[in-house]
Amino acid sequence: MEIYDHDSPEAITYKHNSIESENWVEHLNYIDKEITNLLNLSKTELAKRFESETIISKLKNEKLLNTDAIDSLLKYRESLPKAAECEDVDCDMFYVGEHEKFRKTYIAHLKQYREVKEEYFSVLTK
Repeated sequence: MEIYDHDSPEAITYKHNSIESENWVEHLNYIDKEITNLLNLSKTELAKRFESETIISKLKNEKLLNTDAIDSLLKYRESLPKAAECEDVDCDMFYVGEHEKFRKTYIAHLKQYREVKEEYFSVLTK
């Protein structure tokens, strides 16, 4: 999706939001693969560790939360074309607010995942 000089401010916002949400989904899909790899690694390396069950459980929970986040973002992305059809400021502001809500949720999800991942590696390196 390209942004052109002749695009309206609303079209530019729509395109930026689409690009950003596409990047979020791509990143979350990568995290899903990463969690799968960490869980597979845990079957061999962490099985020997005393505290491993707690962190493995947390990691499995993060995988479920990540799947939910991907699903929510995909549904949101499906609604974005409606934002391009807005004809008044209230409609535009609704979609701007929705995007900001998803941005905050995405960032909070990343923070939580990073904390669990750090804990995982902490247990692994003990």
